[in-house]
Amino acid sequence: MQRFKRIITWVLLIFIAAAIVTHIRPRTTILLPDGLCVLFWHAETRCAPCRKMEDLILQTLQDREDFRLFMLEYDVFAYQSLAREFNVGTATIILVERKDRRNIRTQDLTVEVRQNLHDGAAFVEMLRNELDQFARADGTESQQ
Repeated sequence: MQRFKRIITWVLLIFIAAAIVTHIRPRTTILLPDGLCVLFWHAETRCAPCRKMEDLILQTLQDREDFRLFMLEYDVFAYQSLAREFNVGTATIILVERKDRRNIRTQDLTVEVRQNLHDGAAFVEMLRNELDQFARADGTESQQ
């Protein structure tokens, strides 16, 4: 009987360990490619404004091939070093130009996002204008 209890105990411990490992497995760390990127930062558990922002970003980028979109969770372990690099701790958009695997230019749109999120049309117009200005810049400016 003692041996049976020991076997059951080990089986249950292995089951619990496997359940924990599969539940908390880290996401793959992202490596940003060279070129123009839109980083949409949000929490892992998304609120209504974040879902609205995602819809508006996707709408704005549907006819843009010059920017690559990355949706990143600032509160997920795998993305936290990148979130610290961009000083992100809330839902926002960061524009990045990369060359030779280095950021050569960034633009934080937190203020613009907050000012325009209440009006979908204004948000899309703001983001289009920011993308156009960022794409036209030559990349020789210092980081913003």
